[in-house]
Amino acid sequence: MPRSFDFSTPTSTGSSPPSEFFEGGVGASSFVPVISTLSAVYSKSALPAQEQRWGSLVASFKRLYPNEELTFIARSPGRVNLIGEHIDYSLFDVLPMAITQDVLIAVHVGGSEGKIVLNNADPRFPTRTFNIADLKDTEIDATVHEWSNYFLAGVKGALSLNPLAEIPSMHCLIDGRIPTGSGLSSSSAFVCASLLAIVTAVKAAAPGSESFANAVTKPDLVQSAVVSERHVGVNSGGMDQSASVFGVPGHALRVQFYPELKATPIAFQADEFAFVIANTLVVADKHVTGPIHYNLRVVETTLAAEILAKQCGLGPLPIRDGFGGTLRGVVEAFKVRGVDIAGVMDKVKQVFSKQEGYTLAETVQLLGQSEIEITQKYMTRFPVRFERFQFRARALHVLEEAERVKKYCEMLNHAPAEHGDIDGEEKYLRALASIMTASHTSCRDLFDCSCAQLDEIVSLALANGAYGSRLSGAGWGGATVSLVPKDKAVEFVQCLKKEYYLKHFPGISEEKINDAICITEPALGSAVVVGNYSV
Repeated sequence: MPRSFDFSTPTSTGSSPPSEFFEGGVGASSFVPVISTLSAVYSKSALPAQEQRWGSLVASFKRLYPNEELTFIARSPGRVNLIGEHIDYSLFDVLPMAITQDVLIAVHVGGSEGKIVLNNADPRFPTRTFNIADLKDTEIDATVHEWSNYFLAGVKGALSLNPLAEIPSMHCLIDGRIPTGSGLSSSSAFVCASLLAIVTAVKAAAPGSESFANAVTKPDLVQSAVVSERHVGVNSGGMDQSASVFGVPGHALRVQFYPELKATPIAFQADEFAFVIANTLVVADKHVTGPIHYNLRVVETTLAAEILAKQCGLGPLPIRDGFGGTLRGVVEAFKVRGVDIAGVMDKVKQVFSKQEGYTLAETVQLLGQSEIEITQKYMTRFPVRFERFQFRARALHVLEEAERVKKYCEMLNHAPAEHGDIDGEEKYLRALASIMTASHTSCRDLFDCSCAQLDEIVSLALANGAYGSRLSGAGWGGATVSLVPKDKAVEFVQCLKKEYYLKHFPGISEEKINDAICITEPALGSAVVVGNYSV
């Protein structure tokens, strides 16, 4: 180390990263891997575009910092969620996969100026400089939509992992290719990459350090990133960070939060389908709309759990991150009493009989706490705005969606044997897709996190050959994911281009359309890339 880094001649063309490019080999540890070739990061189909992009990044870094040698590049990808929307913060399993689109942070470590200099490859974002001596006391103003806040959130995470860490001088160039507000977790990928860059720089600068290996474990990176992102005002549940960090090529990830964080890769057994991501181009920024959308849903599901526990005599629930009980805690408490998930749903309907929702005054009566107590405990750290809490609909969505995740995972694990049974394969794919479509319906009708544009793309997808389609991500804009026959994927993309993008955005460039809609595959998670960076 350093190792050769050849952009133009990949040493492997497989979709899985070869073990020799991981410190200690694949699966030898839970540490974030250190890699020295792009073929270990991207699939064969993605390599040509990525080689060009990385070459441009390195060239730009040298122009910006002509006297600084590039030390490493930290990378974290976005994610698309196949099934399991808005249930991670209730501690139910979800099934995302990492995608090719990612955030890269090129870093030089060293110097005596005691500063971190941030540049962005996107000229819309101005240069930012921070004094390292001030970082521990720096407060992030979550009310200000400032791009460097996501990097500072990573700094907070690194210091939470090691309060005594001595952060070195750093010169950074950030290149993010995940559209903001697209539902593909651009903010989480940015925070994960920033946190990874900081802890790797700390290790690189440590006296006697000869390797970047073992800078941080994947679980520590995820758990710290979850808390760190809350500094920018998002009450994140953990799915986005888990998918970004734990991603495995060719696999979805069953991410479990109870009783502890665990990510289990699940391989796709069928070869006849592809996933197509289509961005509505409606920006759904959790930072901006959190009080009426994302953060409000967290509060609604948390209060629903606490009220169910109170009204059904379940006793105190385990607390998630000091915020409140969860619907997973309710299910586990009922399970001890011999009540299955169907019985829990019946309890939800009994306790929350008012389908029009509940005012704060009515919530006080159900929970047995004062307005001041409820406001201070549940609505201060992450402010919300509402007229009525929709406890019944939100709880039913969470419980039903958790069951859909279980069913989807079971089907992936028991795919039909490949013996030329075309009818069997078709039925299997349609069954998978029906679960996805049911999820979208629930997100639209019960969780109220869809929008007209998402519904339109889902309808167009189903009318143009998709087996199933659904919103993916927080919703209220952002992206959809559709399950389509692989041999029809290119034709499917062309249909959406014509019937959605060219219809609603006359004059849109081909480049912007291609950024908005893509055929994707499960990708590698977070990694540190090192080498001589010759291009």
